[in-house]
Amino acid sequence: MSFTIICIGQPEKPVQGTYTSAGFDAAVHAELESAVLPYNGRQYNPDGKQIWLGEGMPAQDTANKILLPCSPVVDPLLNEIPLRSFTDTDKQYPAETWKRKAAAQRKHADPRQIESRQAVIERAEKVIEKIGNTEAIVITYPLFLEELLNRLRVHSFVVQRTGIMKIQPLERFLVSRREEHCGGCQHNCFLSNPGCGVGRDKALRQQRKE
Repeated sequence: MSFTIICIGQPEKPVQGTYTSAGFDAAVHAELESAVLPYNGRQYNPDGKQIWLGEGMPAQDTANKILLPCSPVVDPLLNEIPLRSFTDTDKQYPAETWKRKAAAQRKHADPRQIESRQAVIERAEKVIEKIGNTEAIVITYPLFLEELLNRLRVHSFVVQRTGIMKIQPLERFLVSRREEHCGGCQHNCFLSNPGCGVGRDKALRQQRKE
């Protein structure tokens, strides 16, 4: 059993450039109310799988663009980590500086940030408890997705991704339990569909036990 996580598409109004504190806070708000850029690829068929979305226009618009018509479940547990400027100032800083310093404040539970890193971890744990045994398709936001993937690995889930390094818009992650893999080949094939001799032998032994 496995489920798929998809990062939202690229928002039409991304937080980029330089901002004062007020400008950064306004840009964060605008991004979460923004549609995403056009998608020209093939739409995915949910094929009866439950669709879970975070709140906000980017998640909803991503689902509308990349999935065939479906009735998703909107869950605030999948929302983006809320960001706030790390200080009040008219001095301008690049967007990445605002984000980096906000992340440092979250790590230390600074009250200026709406949600501490520990609170985000607890939220990710609730998502895993709710979705970890399903074959769902989950659409969520990049900052929260990074924390969610970290917690999935802590719980010994196998995460296979389509990209490398920084999470990209519309990147897909296939998540499954480690015991469902053979563990004997580079591509770590599923026991339900073994792709190597080690996997076939292990799957056969498992069938005999059952």
